[in-house]
Amino acid sequence: MQFKEADIAHMADLARLELSAAELASYGAQLSAITAYIEQLQKVKTSSVALAPILYNIWREDVVEDWEVEENGQALSQGKLEQGLLKVKRVL
Repeated sequence: MQFKEADIAHMADLARLELSAAELASYGAQLSAITAYIEQLQKVKTSSVALAPILYNIWREDVVEDWEVEENGQALSQGKLEQGLLKVKRVL
């Protein structure tokens, strides 16, 4: 697909880019080359290529680990309590 300078100027306008005439010509040639390569890739016959399955699960299961009573109490004693709740700094 060949891009005209008007096409590139329109895309630049949508992206709020200010391009010189030389940049318009350069980007037009570059985009035309990219789309020509994509068109070549689309012509490659891949029907005989088998799909590669995912061989293993990359996600691990969540494991809940109980805290020791002392460790839990020590962690909670570090913070301030307000109305029976642990007060922490804002997250957002």
